[in-house]
Amino acid sequence: MTGEKRVIDVPIGPAKVEFGDTTKTNFDITKGGIVFRVNTSKQDVTVDQFGDTPVKSILKGRTCQAVVPFALNDLKKLGIVTPDSKYGEVTTDPENIKQRLNVYANAGYNLLGDAEELIIKPTSPGTTPNDYITVPLASPIADVEWTYNSDNERVANITFVGYPDDTGLLYFLGDESVVIS
Repeated sequence: MTGEKRVIDVPIGPAKVEFGDTTKTNFDITKGGIVFRVNTSKQDVTVDQFGDTPVKSILKGRTCQAVVPFALNDLKKLGIVTPDSKYGEVTTDPENIKQRLNVYANAGYNLLGDAEELIIKPTSPGTTPNDYITVPLASPIADVEWTYNSDNERVANITFVGYPDDTGLLYFLGDESVVIS
């Protein structure tokens, strides 16, 4: 043995999220951890001769979403990720900017119209683009639950739902500069 210790390096730690195609909005202050989840559905094929035992399985679909517990009371950023909303501000006094976010309840609003690129970037030391998660078409939904007491932070859970692009790509893990043909 050469004296070199072998360790299992399991990454942990927080991340930040960038949302947008051309102008990126950063969600870098979170409370409770960003969660990326993928669900795969399949159809098991059975035949009478084997009862309920599947003889093969067929991929039916896949979904992905990221939940970002955003911990800042930033109405401008919330407006970017709240479907069917309008943000406005008055900046006549730079020391006292007035803000307002109108949120509407119009049935039939097309969430795909708000879909843009989402990138989850871990912030722990040693992180490289190989650790990133990218969803090319992610549509945001901001669910605000603010508790006004002395024990809890006010957190807006932003759920980004992934949609496949025109090639069927739903998400990818790792460095976007790697080209797969």
